[in-house]
Amino acid sequence: MYCKVMKAVAASALVAGLGWAGTASADSISPETFSATLAAGESVTINKTVTVSQALTTGQVDIFFLADTTGSMGSAINSVRNAAASLLATTSTYGSVQWAVGEYRDVGDAFVYRLNQQFTSTQSAVTTGINQWTASGGGDIPEANLYGLEQAAGANWREGSTKILVWFGDAPGHDPRLGVSEVSATQALVDAGIKVQAINTLGANQGIDAGGQAGRIAAATDGNLFNGVNQAAVAAAIADAIETAVSSYSSVCLDASEAPAGVSVTTSACYTGAFDREIEREFDFTITFTAESPGTYAFNTYGTVDGGRVATEADRIVVLGDGPGTPVPLPGTLLLLGAGLAALGVRRRAA
Repeated sequence: MYCKVMKAVAASALVAGLGWAGTASADSISPETFSATLAAGESVTINKTVTVSQALTTGQVDIFFLADTTGSMGSAINSVRNAAASLLATTSTYGSVQWAVGEYRDVGDAFVYRLNQQFTSTQSAVTTGINQWTASGGGDIPEANLYGLEQAAGANWREGSTKILVWFGDAPGHDPRLGVSEVSATQALVDAGIKVQAINTLGANQGIDAGGQAGRIAAATDGNLFNGVNQAAVAAAIADAIETAVSSYSSVCLDASEAPAGVSVTTSACYTGAFDREIEREFDFTITFTAESPGTYAFNTYGTVDGGRVATEADRIVVLGDGPGTPVPLPGTLLLLGAGLAALGVRRRAA
């Protein structure tokens, strides 16, 4: 959890600066499938390894572009509009990527917040959304930043995606404004699992970071703050910010939230720290399946990086009994099942 302060990079670095030395392999989970047959009340525990690859690729990635489009932002808006096609082409290599576009101004302007394009994988639609940005209005120096952030937090982000909000501007936000405060906006972003990559066209403690506002929001969401970015280089800074978000991570977990009511699932603790994708790493877990009620249950368990699902295991658990579609064990069946599970190196016990 920290704010990474960077100076602007040259606009020509938009594409050239995104080279990556990693391999083309993807993140994975091992084993990729597991099945077991248990009596009600029994449990089985297995070992699980999530490998986070060296490659700068993940599973689903959602990127939201949020711009201050008040009168002083003309140069920054033009920078992004002119580089939109290259920016989208570059970021499309990071996984199954979708983009959304929004903008904010302030009370008294033609709008306070506007969604230009909801999440889509169609690059031409995203470009059309970005091309709606024009610099106008603003009035007093603070803008409706916090209101815009909270509205963006409620967009149609995909469940299980790596969520990145790239926000740029040159003025702090009113606190509160329209019932939204820094506290409520930050909480909405944290609750949604969104990393905020904040691009400030002025220096530290100025612009969107006046009073440390953007820095606090970025830190709370495990994002980064980029200070002192020249408006003409905003597009390059956005590319750098997105690469930073996908090339570093702070948590690796197992997600068993799709387990049905007939099977309870517990996993060992997440790994947390400061990790980068320049090194391939393996993370070892245990996962325990406990039979609750008769039935046949098929569901997925996921390996996640910073909350985004990057690898999938297909699980099938049969709970013996008189439930629909489930077998009733013959004499001696459970003994044979126990021997089979032991041969697989798993631990099976009665609850």
